[in-house]
Amino acid sequence: MKRSKTYQIVYEVLNAVTHGLGFIMAVIGGIALILHIFREPVSVLEVVAIAIYIGTVGFFLLASTLFHSLIFTKAAKVFQFFDHAGIYLVILGTYTPYTWLLLGNWIGWSIWGAILALTIAGLTYDLFFVGRWPWVSVTIYLVMGWLIILAMPVLWGILSHTAFWLLLAGGIVYSLGTIFYLVPKIPMGHVYWHVFVLVGAGLMYFSIFISL
Repeated sequence: MKRSKTYQIVYEVLNAVTHGLGFIMAVIGGIALILHIFREPVSVLEVVAIAIYIGTVGFFLLASTLFHSLIFTKAAKVFQFFDHAGIYLVILGTYTPYTWLLLGNWIGWSIWGAILALTIAGLTYDLFFVGRWPWVSVTIYLVMGWLIILAMPVLWGILSHTAFWLLLAGGIVYSLGTIFYLVPKIPMGHVYWHVFVLVGAGLMYFSIFISL
């Protein structure tokens, strides 16, 4: 369905604004998380894990904001790759505190290794085929996201019930959002996808925050 030029402009402005605001919230949330973990002595591993988490969330939201801001320019294709790369990286980054710090055993490191391998595979795929078959990328996202189910019984015993349900709710919200990502006929669908992403990321942020 052909959209009017006005629709396309408004659409991309909303896409840029949603994740632009998300980036600002990520900066504030990142600072709050850093202050939170430094309330007592921390290990190098903790610092690196939190840096990876905060850095990937920030990169993801900034890359998305820039892509949608520059979508009508010649730079769009480059930033589209960064936008897609950010999704793989934010999944890897969100896994890091859970697998390194909260699980911290062979289960955690095995899952993180698998997620890293899928991240590399996804980045390689998008380097050559970015935007061509969205369902392929989404399948990789979902497999990465729900691989955590292998550790759910262990996490149930490690996390508080609140943190556990926040994590699970975040995964469900992210997954529901892919419907809007994959169905272009839904008016303003990608904007809704952005909103679902922000809610999912927020739920997981609070799950991590209260667990550290």
